[in-house]
Amino acid sequence: MACTNLFILEFIVLLISGVKGQEAVDYFGKEIGDFGQQSTPSYDIQGTVYAINDNKLWLRGFTYNGNAPDAYFWAGTSTSPDDTGSLIPDEIGRTATLRAYDNENFIISLPPGGDISELKWIAVWSQSQSMSFAHVNIATSFVPPSTHNLGHLGFDRLVHDTEADSVEIIDTQTVKFYNLKYDGRGPAAYFWVGTGSVSASGSRIPDETGRIKVLRKYTGEDITVQFDGDRTVFSYGYIGLWCEAARQNFGHVEIPNRNQLNVPPSLENFELVDEYDNCEELDERLQVSWTVRDDDVIDIQLRGRVNVNDYMAFGLSGSTTSTLMVGADVTVAWFDGNIGRAQDYKLTAYAQCSGGSGACPDTEVGAVNDVDDASAVLLNGVTSIAFSRKLDTGDSVGDKVISTTGSTQIVWSIGQINADRLAVRHIERGGMSLSFGRSPSKSCSSLGDLDEVNGWKELRLIGDEDNMELTAVIGQSGGERGYTSITDNVGWGISWYINDMLIPRIYLKRNVNYTFNVLGGNDASQSASYHPFYITNDKGGGYASLTDMEKVNHVIYAGPVNGTLCELNDKNGDKSTTSTSAEAYRKTLEMQCASPKEEATLTWTPDASTPDIVYYQVKNSLLQI
Repeated sequence: MACTNLFILEFIVLLISGVKGQEAVDYFGKEIGDFGQQSTPSYDIQGTVYAINDNKLWLRGFTYNGNAPDAYFWAGTSTSPDDTGSLIPDEIGRTATLRAYDNENFIISLPPGGDISELKWIAVWSQSQSMSFAHVNIATSFVPPSTHNLGHLGFDRLVHDTEADSVEIIDTQTVKFYNLKYDGRGPAAYFWVGTGSVSASGSRIPDETGRIKVLRKYTGEDITVQFDGDRTVFSYGYIGLWCEAARQNFGHVEIPNRNQLNVPPSLENFELVDEYDNCEELDERLQVSWTVRDDDVIDIQLRGRVNVNDYMAFGLSGSTTSTLMVGADVTVAWFDGNIGRAQDYKLTAYAQCSGGSGACPDTEVGAVNDVDDASAVLLNGVTSIAFSRKLDTGDSVGDKVISTTGSTQIVWSIGQINADRLAVRHIERGGMSLSFGRSPSKSCSSLGDLDEVNGWKELRLIGDEDNMELTAVIGQSGGERGYTSITDNVGWGISWYINDMLIPRIYLKRNVNYTFNVLGGNDASQSASYHPFYITNDKGGGYASLTDMEKVNHVIYAGPVNGTLCELNDKNGDKSTTSTSAEAYRKTLEMQCASPKEEATLTWTPDASTPDIVYYQVKNSLLQI
């Protein structure tokens, strides 16, 4: 059959705002200068300033007695410090006046878009006195550290097909191979470093998983490796792939000596320090810290080893006696590009926010965002977002009162932020009892590592003689391994199952009649259970939630139709993280249908005008399914 008679119905349907910590390194970047050389004696300001890269500064041995009425880190492009400069957030990312420091080491960042090479000076500046207490000058010729390209890897006659377009030093402990290829047939090949000529006298370094093991096959992948312990690129003269068994060099690049490299320092051993009164582990990869201030404000920091697009949520349970998401008052915190966000949320239903119902920002339910002073840090895979709010905001519509007497039931979750900057259904969640007014106590240890997500294979359904009639029901999406991995999109947590298959790619023929029997829920007053099915050219879905302008290019080819609700729900808890495939995951779900069960029928005949790829979607909300 000619290909033109087929079309596809598809389900598509190191940033640091400021950190303080401990480190075990002897290279801090390129030195800019010493505050003590241009300091006002009254404030005892000392410390050396280093550039980590074009945006980040490492302050070493910084001292300031804190006696000025106000003081800020300040930078500018004028000849000398003045009011035209810009404020640099402090070591925890805030813009408040500086506290006292005593020989401390920490990292700060210029505001987004700032470039050290464009500056003329960095100062400790008083806005009230319009005066510099101390500053360092930046030479016009100053070049901040940056990555260093080591060139192409591979011999003229490739050994075991080993080559990379380029190899780049990211920082003193991190090297990246671009488009790395290797056939995997060497009996004992490793990433290899050494000095002098490439030989068996070199040593292994970990692969991209952080383990030292025989290398797998690489098929044109970008691979990042990191030196272990205190080893750095300064210690070696080459890096490449070496086979121990054959004593053969598969390919290498040379590393210049230290005085020829101007690269960022590694921050791998630089750990964040918790300056809050309390810290509690919520999960092996999520922690909360807090301090209750005398002015009835609580400062909170969430720290998590989460993916870049994930949010961390924390707040008061919907129940005073147990963990309950519905009715909860939480703050959702995440990185929005290179900016930390913290948004007040009210959870009224297990559904994405639509019409003021579901998991909604307070601003969508007639309340206000009472979270202030959000600041963020991303360092060594750990995301830290700090924010503040009043214990009693006075917002009875959106907020609960945080009590400092007795125990309080709290909830937490980790999930993803969609393209509209809305939190979607959690990937993980939990709750516990906390006493916010307790005596200072910290019980946090190191955060656990992220598990590698092995996504499931996309399923396919051929619309042939055996599949002229298709049944669509709503079910659990399979989280990161299911919907997210298959579509590379963020969804709410539910997906269409077509003929009992999780979001299959469906191949149909033109000028053939197909029948969809839909059981998506027909009670429009219950947004969490109302899922009209339709076929469209739009990848995002959620037609009813779009503005008139957004609907202009959004074509609906068939539907929407509803039917009563049939839903595939977990039998015994979420098994998506342990299921090895979409088929195996389906076996952990059970069908639950409203009574009486009544299908809605949609008959559709794709024709010559139908695009090659269209999408089956949900109409009432941006579920992207």
